[in-house]
Amino acid sequence: MTPEQLALQLADPVLRRVFSAVALGASTSCEVLTVSGLGAPDAAPAVGRLVRAGLLVQGRGSVSLDDGALAAAARTAARRVAQETANDQPDPRLRGHIRGGVLVDLPERGHDARRAVLGHIAGRTFAAGGECDERTVTERLRPWCEGGALDAVALRRALVDDGLLARESGRYRIAAPMSRTGGGPDQP
Repeated sequence: MTPEQLALQLADPVLRRVFSAVALGASTSCEVLTVSGLGAPDAAPAVGRLVRAGLLVQGRGSVSLDDGALAAAARTAARRVAQETANDQPDPRLRGHIRGGVLVDLPERGHDARRAVLGHIAGRTFAAGGECDERTVTERLRPWCEGGALDAVALRRALVDDGLLARESGRYRIAAPMSRTGGGPDQP
């Protein structure tokens, strides 16, 4: 079972309800019906699909989660994330924080990694010497936030609060000189 197969199966609301019922301890047909709130015409085919997909194991009058298949999917996903992170982010300070061009975690204030992450975003998003209005800044930051840790407004505030963007009269500009590669602020 791949992580994608798991996601596809659990995207179906009926399959998700049956899977959840079994995960919560339902093991017999009657328990699955009670916990899931589904009728037999919906639940029975869903159990069959989940068994065929490898998420459930069917025994004598009972079903249970296939813990091995779930663990394998988790290991595969973890391995892929680690590979993607290493390939996408050669800078170790950015690993685990930016994945696939999305900010997935912002380190706490006072950490060097926070300034590196915010500097990376600012350097890749804004031109040195250029000015933008608030709306433009927010729109440019939106791609960094799709499904990530912050929304674009919170990211804009973090960039201002940490001194990477300067705000004056509703206009924003890079506050610190950025390196030529756009990877972050130059360190004195």
